[in-house]
Amino acid sequence: MTKDAAGRVCGFCGAPLPAASGPGRRRSYCDEGHRRQAQRLRERERPAVGQGGGSPGHEIAAEAHRLAGLLLEAAYAGEGLGELVRRARAVQQEVDFFLAAEVGADRARGARWEDIAKAVNVTAETARNKWSQDRVRRLLDHRAVAQRAAPLPSPRSAVFPLQQGEGQEPLRPMAVTARQRLAAALSYLQRKSGLSIRVIADRTMLSPSFISRILSGERTPSWDLVCHLCSILGHEPGEFRLLCEAAHGVEQPPRQTVTECIASLTSALRGLHLAVARPTAEEIHRRTHGRVPVQVIAQVLRGDAVPEWEVVGVLVTALGGQAADFKPLWEAIHYSFLMTDDPCVSDLVSETTG
Repeated sequence: MTKDAAGRVCGFCGAPLPAASGPGRRRSYCDEGHRRQAQRLRERERPAVGQGGGSPGHEIAAEAHRLAGLLLEAAYAGEGLGELVRRARAVQQEVDFFLAAEVGADRARGARWEDIAKAVNVTAETARNKWSQDRVRRLLDHRAVAQRAAPLPSPRSAVFPLQQGEGQEPLRPMAVTARQRLAAALSYLQRKSGLSIRVIADRTMLSPSFISRILSGERTPSWDLVCHLCSILGHEPGEFRLLCEAAHGVEQPPRQTVTECIASLTSALRGLHLAVARPTAEEIHRRTHGRVPVQVIAQVLRGDAVPEWEVVGVLVTALGGQAADFKPLWEAIHYSFLMTDDPCVSDLVSETTG
């Protein structure tokens, strides 16, 4: 097909285009129909979401988790309804993006609209209209542009804006991830010990920068290193066991006896207590909005009481932990209690869970 004097041909059929006359943008196609057909052809040639690089669902889910953590912090900080709604909508938007990305990836793997519709509890027609390939791509492109904007700020005040007693360390915002909780607890011990990072590095024969990254949550130390750090900082490492295992994604092994289960739960709670700089029982009571009495909080942290799960769950949340990480420990106590024939242990559990 020969080109016209201007060297321009239709981008779809290759037919010569008439020479441009007058101002304005030059035509690229014979007519509107050819322009649309060329666009559809380009879209078919573009990889679908989930092809050639995988679905962005994991990255979106991680961002939703981060935003949910900020929402939780804002709720505990007593932020106003407007701020809470704004943060909740940010979480919901990421959830919508996640669902769109996963539907697009599922379609790229050959899933039928009927199966997708059943999974999300809508009609096939609704699913097809809501998550078409073009719509999913536009949604994710829109998200990519929005990601260039500044992220949601942290709450203006501390997570729990409580009255600070004289000589007490300022309350610190709760860590969101397991690694951050471990780092916060170790950092608290380091500050209380008065030892500099360089001194700790010398005693562990590690570089100061590596110790600094551990205390900031950038690196996750091994259990042996956690024990070594606790020895240097003058603290019992048992309280760090669950924090360390959670940071490494290791499930807590089942316990054999009731007393061991109680010790495990108590140590895990004390680890959380360290991670938020050891607030007093009165401060924790206020963090629970008065739902857990001061006396019960003190007993639980001493290992003298194991209250009902509703109480333990509230306490874990008030200390910045994930209730789902602690419920197996609490359940193990009751399971071990049911399996034991030791009357002394039975009396202990009866007293602590009553």
